[in-house]
Amino acid sequence: MSVPAPDVLIVGGGAIGCALAAELAARGRTVTVIERREPGAEASGAAAGMLAPQAEAHGRDALFDLLLESRGLYPAWARALAGETGIDVGYRRTGLLQCRFDEDSAAGPHFGAYDWQRAAGLPLALLRPPELDLEADGRLSGLVREAILFPEEGVVDPRRLTRALWIQAERRGVCVRTGLSVRSFLVERGVCRGVETQEGPIEAGAVVDAAGAWAALDPALPLAVPVEPVRGQIVELRLARQPLSRIVSSPDVYVVPRPEGTVLLGSTVEFVGFRKEVTAEAVERLIAAAVRLVPSLASARFVTAWCGLRPGTPDGLPVLGESPVRGLFFATGHFRNGILLAPLTATVLADLLTGGRPRDLSSFSIERFTGAFSPA
Repeated sequence: MSVPAPDVLIVGGGAIGCALAAELAARGRTVTVIERREPGAEASGAAAGMLAPQAEAHGRDALFDLLLESRGLYPAWARALAGETGIDVGYRRTGLLQCRFDEDSAAGPHFGAYDWQRAAGLPLALLRPPELDLEADGRLSGLVREAILFPEEGVVDPRRLTRALWIQAERRGVCVRTGLSVRSFLVERGVCRGVETQEGPIEAGAVVDAAGAWAALDPALPLAVPVEPVRGQIVELRLARQPLSRIVSSPDVYVVPRPEGTVLLGSTVEFVGFRKEVTAEAVERLIAAAVRLVPSLASARFVTAWCGLRPGTPDGLPVLGESPVRGLFFATGHFRNGILLAPLTATVLADLLTGGRPRDLSSFSIERFTGAFSPA
């Protein structure tokens, strides 16, 4: 007995793929997710989980607006996930302190660079000792001259999040097929009809490429998918005393607190292809930068270190929406923002696939890349 083709087939079972699958299923669509390993095994599970659009923004653009909107969805989204799956995904509004060691240095935050955020009514404040010492639990180095506090920034546990999304999707009727690799997209006369796997073809009404760093899996497509892996390494330490309450960062490192008393130090940006390796140089550099920022980390216990491959694009923006190949959609290229953008990406792509509220995704279209489409 043949299995009916799903309405939507999603390639990639990370946070983006599972969130989209769950959203589509809630709207009555039949959905299949194909994941080469298991959900969360790649970039989603390797992330630090920062939800920090303000601290990393250099100006207001389409991406910043998307990031800010998605951050605003997190409190209700996390509560709904916990209610449906029983998993606390670790969402906390910790705030973030972006620190500067020398106020005359060209490196580090400058309060004036965020005037556009203050003009837009976004919360932030410039802190110096002793107010800074209070905000940082007295843990910062005496060399820190000032910091910008972004009180609305937060954090989530990516591994718990991805597991909760996986469970939510399956409970809503999504078929999640693990250990299955997609070899190519089935394109006939300019229309994507499904995918080819090592077990044979799977047809679908529409296909979404949410394969992260592996999004350019099919070189035979009549369009280039300019997504490449960008390695990031993270170190986990266990504190010798009470947990930090806020994320703290410098130009060289960020320190992300976890409620169980560990911190994550991250993260590197390395263009080394698909090499998933933790290097001694990166671990040493991250720990040294973190100890310079929070000296008490020198007595912390080393727990582990890992790396992940983020999906990067030439301009740093995600690839979202329709493609010139009818029936093929993209939800990839999120680089460092995959966890942050998961709830909004799910909503926006689900709207697109179900005829919901239209959204201008032109800034994120794959057609923005020169020569992106060559007719078959």
